[in-house]
Amino acid sequence: MVFREGETGDYACLVRSGQFELFKGAGEEKVVLATTGPGTVFGELALIDKGHRMASARCVEAGELMLIDRARFLTKLAALSPGQRGVYNELLGFVRETPVYVPPRYGDPEPAMTDKAKRVQTVLPQIETAKLLETGDNFLDVLTKMLVHYAKRRLPPPG
Repeated sequence: MVFREGETGDYACLVRSGQFELFKGAGEEKVVLATTGPGTVFGELALIDKGHRMASARCVEAGELMLIDRARFLTKLAALSPGQRGVYNELLGFVRETPVYVPPRYGDPEPAMTDKAKRVQTVLPQIETAKLLETGDNFLDVLTKMLVHYAKRRLPPPG
């Protein structure tokens, strides 16, 4: 086990090798959420806001993790420009506070977007095309890709 659901998160994991399974529950109630491999990060949301782990993680194929503790993470964030830090904070807050988008049922109106959702929707193309948050730091760059993915899942589809 790397960590258990409900524990306080004080580090994130960058997978260097091997396979790791993220899951909720146990026994017959266990639901596998994802299996991650090299170049991915998990455990980042609890690290960011000192929250509790939303899932458990365990090794399923021997591997190596690079652990990023809160102090190291904050040092990495402090090295960003003020503009980059602002974008990161907006994106992190949005992902943590906003549930995954669920389309309205047929005939129901589309729910109104919050101001934060509108700001995130505006900045996502800049993050991707202008590489606004590309830092050269492997952990932060992987984290950025994941946050963009998470944010897109929380916004209504374009069009």
